[in-house]
Amino acid sequence: MSADSSSPLVVKEPKDGGMPTEGEKLRLVIIGGARGGMSAAVRARRLNENASIIVIERGSYISYTNCFAPFSLGGAIERDTWIAVQTPAGLKARFNVDVRVCTELVSISRERHSITVRCRKTDTTYDLPYDKMILAQGADPAGRPMADIEKDKVFPLQTPADLQAIRSFVVKNDCREVVILGGAFTGLKAVESLHSFGLHVRVVEAGDRLCPEFDPDFATIIQKELVKRGVGIHLGRGECQTIAETEDSDRCRIEFHDGSSLSADLVVVATEPEPRVQHAKNAGLTVRKGIVVNAFMQTSDPDIYAVGSVAEVVNSISHMPQVSSSMSGASNRQGRLAADHIFTRATAYPGTAGTHVYHVFHLTAAITGLSVSELRQIGYDPQSVTIHQPDHAGYFPSAQQLTLRVAFERASGVLLGAQIIGHSGVDGRIDVLATAMQAGMTVFDLEHLELSYMPQYGSVRDPVNLAGSVGSNLLRGDLHIVHPQDLQGHLHEWPIIDVRSAEHFAQGHLPLARNIPIDSLRSRLAEIGKDRPVLVYSRVGYHGYLAYRNLVQSGYRAANLDGGLKLFTDGGYQPQLTVD
Repeated sequence: MSADSSSPLVVKEPKDGGMPTEGEKLRLVIIGGARGGMSAAVRARRLNENASIIVIERGSYISYTNCFAPFSLGGAIERDTWIAVQTPAGLKARFNVDVRVCTELVSISRERHSITVRCRKTDTTYDLPYDKMILAQGADPAGRPMADIEKDKVFPLQTPADLQAIRSFVVKNDCREVVILGGAFTGLKAVESLHSFGLHVRVVEAGDRLCPEFDPDFATIIQKELVKRGVGIHLGRGECQTIAETEDSDRCRIEFHDGSSLSADLVVVATEPEPRVQHAKNAGLTVRKGIVVNAFMQTSDPDIYAVGSVAEVVNSISHMPQVSSSMSGASNRQGRLAADHIFTRATAYPGTAGTHVYHVFHLTAAITGLSVSELRQIGYDPQSVTIHQPDHAGYFPSAQQLTLRVAFERASGVLLGAQIIGHSGVDGRIDVLATAMQAGMTVFDLEHLELSYMPQYGSVRDPVNLAGSVGSNLLRGDLHIVHPQDLQGHLHEWPIIDVRSAEHFAQGHLPLARNIPIDSLRSRLAEIGKDRPVLVYSRVGYHGYLAYRNLVQSGYRAANLDGGLKLFTDGGYQPQLTVD
C-alpha cells in the first residue's frame, strides 16, 4: 500500500502471529497513559486476568484528559487533584497494570518484537519485549515556535505540567496580556479560562475565520461573542514565523508570515495538534495524516495498534481519512476496541462524525458531521436549512433562542451534518442529531422524532423537530428558500417583501425591501406583481414561510430567506441593513 493512498488499510495476519506459546502470558505494551492508552489498559485487564500489561508514559501524570487544563486554569475546576483520575499505584492495586511514568519511547524494533525506552529521571535506557503493542502517544501543538526565546514564555496547554507552568508564570511575572496562537477548538477552550484568570486575551488564527469546522456565518456569531467580551481577534496573519524577546526581555514579540507582529507577556500555542508519528515512521508503519489503521485499530503491522490523536481513522460522513486530535471520547472508544481485538472480541470502529461542543462565555456552540462549506469542498451538493427556536417553551422564564442548521442530501434527505449555537440545551440536541446521523436517519425522520417535553426543558415542537419539518418541506416542494450567501444575486432581480411589523421594518431592513406586514398580506396581494419571483423574509423565518405559502397558493412564484433577517445580521452578511 502506498503511503499516500486513501484506501482503507487491509492488514494481513503473519503466519507465526508473534503470539506467546501456550502457557506463556501475552505481553501487552501501551505507549501513552492518557485517554486512549488507559482505556485500552483497563479494558485489556477486564478481558484477560493473566496478560502482562505495561503502560509507558513520558509525563508525570496518567489517566488524564487535556480537556481539563483550560478549566482548571480559569478556576472552574478548583483542585488540580481532579486532573488525573488514577495513579500508577492505584492502577497497580486495582488492575495489576504496570505504569511507568517519566519514561519515553526511543525506538521500535518490529523484527525483535521489542521497544527501547528511556527513563527520564535516571537517563537510562532499556528494552521491553512485546507480543502486542498499542501506540497512544497523542499529538503535539503544531509547529510550536520555540526559536530565539526561552521556553518559559511560550506554552502549550495540554498536560497538567503545562497548566501548572502557565499558572506559575502568570503569578510570578504579574502577566497582563496573552496571545493564543490558534482559533480552532483547542484555542477557544483556552480563551475563556485565560480571560477569567485576569488576562487580556488576543487570539491569532492563520486562516480567515475562527472555528473553521463551522460554516462562516456560525463562526461569525462565535467571533462576535468573543469581541463582546473584550477578546482581540486577529485573522489571516498566516503562520507564526518567530517568537523573540523584546528589548527589555520582559515580553514576547510574535512575528507572522504576513509581516505583522504582536507583543505579549506570554504565548499559548493552541494550534491544532499534529500526531506524534515519528517513531511509527521510523519503524516502517504506514503513516499519512496519522498512523493508518483498519477498522480494528490495527496498523500495517498486525501486532501494533494505534488509537486516539495519533491514529488516522475514517470520517463516517465523508468516508475520508482524518485524525481526531481533540476528541477525548473517540480516543477512549478506540482504546477499548483495540483491547477487544487483541483479546479476540473483534468490534469494528464505525468512524468519527466529529461531534464537538464549545463553551464560549455565554454561548454554547456545537457541531456534528460536516458543515455545508466543508461538504461543498469535498464535492457534495448538500441542501441545508437554518431555524431559530427558543431552547424551551417561550412562556417559561429564561427562554432564549438557539440557532440550528442541518445539512442533508438533496435526493434522500439523509443527514450529513448539524450546527447549533445557543445558551442552553445545545449539547443535548447535538447529541440527538449525532445519534440520528449514526443511525442513517433523514430530515423526514427528524420531523416526527419523539423527544421528551416539559416547558422548562423544551417545546412541544422541539427545535430538532422543527428543523426536520423545514427540511422536509423543502424536499417535498412545499418550500423554496434563498440562502443569505446567495442573496446578492437576487437583490436587484426580485421584489423583496419584509413581512415584519412597520416598527421593526423602520429599525432596519434589506436594501430595496418594501414592508407588507404578514397580517396585511392577503388584503394587499394586488400590490405585488406576478411577472417576477418574490423574495419574502421575516425576523427568524417563520412568518416568511407563512407569507411564502400564501403567495404560492395565490399564483405567485416566491422564495423565503433561510434563517430570516436574524441569520443575515448575526452571520455578518452584506449588504448592511437600511434604516428608515
